[in-house]
Amino acid sequence: MLFDTFLVTVSIVVLPHLNYTNFNSPRGYTGSPGALAAGFVGAIAVFGLICGIIVTMSAVLLRLKPNQRQTWGILVLVFSILGFFGFGGFIVGSVLGIVGGIMTLRWKPSPTAPATPPQ
Repeated sequence: MLFDTFLVTVSIVVLPHLNYTNFNSPRGYTGSPGALAAGFVGAIAVFGLICGIIVTMSAVLLRLKPNQRQTWGILVLVFSILGFFGFGGFIVGSVLGIVGGIMTLRWKPSPTAPATPPQ
């Protein structure tokens, strides 16, 4: 199934870009629907990559600054949901990001006991 999807994607995105006359565009050639589709696919892929970078940075900052956990949890959750529109990290990445964002928002750190000086 995955290989079939790959072949269909290649046939829709890559093949229309090939110009079989020595790869020179004919006079007056302004583009094709395949070129338009490839532009949209590229823009969506870049958007997904940016969402993934923001989720990763938020997760690192959550580890470094746990007292701001609501901020980082909201960023992880929002950009994981938006990541679905940018191909979603093979869907697994977005699902894991959503679960991690929800867990971060629900997380309450354990209360720390006041430090008493050793006697």
